[in-house]
Amino acid sequence: MSDTTDIVQEKTPPVIGRSGAPLQFRFIDITVLIVFISTAFLGLYLFRQDLMRTFETRDMEPAGVIIIRNNIIQRRHEDRVAWDRIFKDSPVYPGDLIRSAELSSATIDIERNEIDLNEYSLIRIQRAMSGYGNYHIELQEGNISVTCAAESSGITLNLMGTQVQTSSGTVLNAYATEEGIAVQVCEGKAEVKYEGQEKAQEISEGAMISFDSYGAERIIPSAVVMKPLPNARFLKSGAEPAQIDFLWNRVNLDDSEGLRLEIAGDMYFTYNYRMFNNLDNSTQLPLNAGRWHWRLLHHGTVLNKGQFIIVDSSGPAVLTPVSGSVFRYSDIDLSQLRFQWADKQGASGYLIEINNTRDFSAPLKTKQTTASSLIYSELEEGTWYWRVMPVFPTMYEGTAGFSDIAYFKIEKTADKAAPSIEIPVIPAAQAAQSRAQAIRSSVSEPSVAVKPEPVLVPRYHTIMPGDTLGRVSNRYYNDPMQWIRIVNANNIANPDLIYPGQVFLIPYL
Repeated sequence: MSDTTDIVQEKTPPVIGRSGAPLQFRFIDITVLIVFISTAFLGLYLFRQDLMRTFETRDMEPAGVIIIRNNIIQRRHEDRVAWDRIFKDSPVYPGDLIRSAELSSATIDIERNEIDLNEYSLIRIQRAMSGYGNYHIELQEGNISVTCAAESSGITLNLMGTQVQTSSGTVLNAYATEEGIAVQVCEGKAEVKYEGQEKAQEISEGAMISFDSYGAERIIPSAVVMKPLPNARFLKSGAEPAQIDFLWNRVNLDDSEGLRLEIAGDMYFTYNYRMFNNLDNSTQLPLNAGRWHWRLLHHGTVLNKGQFIIVDSSGPAVLTPVSGSVFRYSDIDLSQLRFQWADKQGASGYLIEINNTRDFSAPLKTKQTTASSLIYSELEEGTWYWRVMPVFPTMYEGTAGFSDIAYFKIEKTADKAAPSIEIPVIPAAQAAQSRAQAIRSSVSEPSVAVKPEPVLVPRYHTIMPGDTLGRVSNRYYNDPMQWIRIVNANNIANPDLIYPGQVFLIPYL
């Protein structure tokens, strides 16, 4: 008789749900879980790669820098995932993709070559395979303008396989659309090398080439505009309008047919619209400060279009010391004087001259600064005259003007009870350009008392391209939501419809 052993198998109790029924894991549940975990790990990996690329670019030699930016400009490196906002003075690197949004533009300086990126455009910055030589700019879509300085070696454009080599002094427009490509030389010359060909074709000033999406040359009516240059920037220092020259070369057009030039303050040609008919190949227009859009038409067909900016480069309003002020000191050294003036849109700096004669025949003191104020402490007793001139980047055509001349006196006195600062009564004509409130900051010595009470005088803001009422409000109030004060003070009918050149009163809080 054999012994038998009962084998008892223990079973894992089932997982019970809230309803009391066992939970069953289906295949789809496991699949969703795996996909979720994989996606999370992939996101972390891509984030790490993107972050590491950010650190690596700090050690990379930049190709150039953004010197002007309007509205939304984005940049993405070739091995990165996310697009980054890019701002003025931001560096750009080889491999960067740079794109512009609607009503957006940027100017990039690459080895003294200016690349103007217009709206809805996409470019890639590349270096030659050897790592040496000119930079290559691949225009994938949109419109760019290239301006090469006289001392530059130029750059190479890549347009759907067609290479365009620029040189010193070249100014051109390049287009890439679904219909094909086009290159217009406005100044200088360029060499075009077609895909599969060894010999390059030279294009001189006033000429153009155009190819369809299949690479076949297109013979189409056009007009190559030499003046104004693409995205030109002019300075207007006087009260009179600036005289802007227009000059173009007809391509595949009958010389007997007149062209129509339209110009306006907005891209839709509704604001400050003007029209000029039966033009041959040139004209001249008087225009005030602002951003201007133009287009050249033949029988209703747009042959060419562009834009330029006219900037008010007259001297800024001087604020302090108020003209006619008297600064007194006794047995202590004269405190440092703070010179202040109004900002000028577009200015990269300011030149201040201080002299003991009104004609400034030989300025005794000349200083340059990027700020709208300057502290100076090297003036002796006497009467001093001063003025300020804005300084603009070299890309602007024209000259800037000096401000009105202001003067002040420095006196030494033994009367300790005499007022430290004597401020003249500001005439009504100067009230809009002066702020007596800033007098307290004109002397940085805290022990010097200012006897007169501060006076609030009107302040104004001139609308420049890119301004919104929210931005103006944030500048003066540190709060963009205070724009309603500006609307009420100026009886603005439509806060979303403001134009460059308009002047608005900025009320105090």
